[in-house]
Amino acid sequence: MKGSANFMWVFLLLVAAFGTFAGLRLSIVHLRVAEVCPMLGPVPACVVVSVGYFLVLLAALFYHKKWSIKLFYIGWIPVFILAFSGVILELIRGQTCPPGPNGIPQCFISLAMILVAWALFKVIRKSRFNVN
Repeated sequence: MKGSANFMWVFLLLVAAFGTFAGLRLSIVHLRVAEVCPMLGPVPACVVVSVGYFLVLLAALFYHKKWSIKLFYIGWIPVFILAFSGVILELIRGQTCPPGPNGIPQCFISLAMILVAWALFKVIRKSRFNVN
């Protein structure tokens, strides 16, 4: 990989790792203390988000494998849908997503992060393989 692609790859790893650990932290708070995450049937949304970011992290670690694209989207799609839906509901109804730093709803942060992850993954794969 070239220098700028290396930087983007490290940044993608950091974004995915941060998303994984933030979702995991929220999941633990949700299960231990109180319901802070919206429920998707019997599963807290933050659990789905942490698993999704973890799959994105694995795809970033193994970006050079063909199956990494499928793995990326298996993780990316649920996180994107939940974050996008959360943003829409937050704008319409308010107080849908757990509050983050400075009271910013975490679905706003997650939507920005997952879109950045998508852009970085696309650029890294394109620069490495001249595909997609």
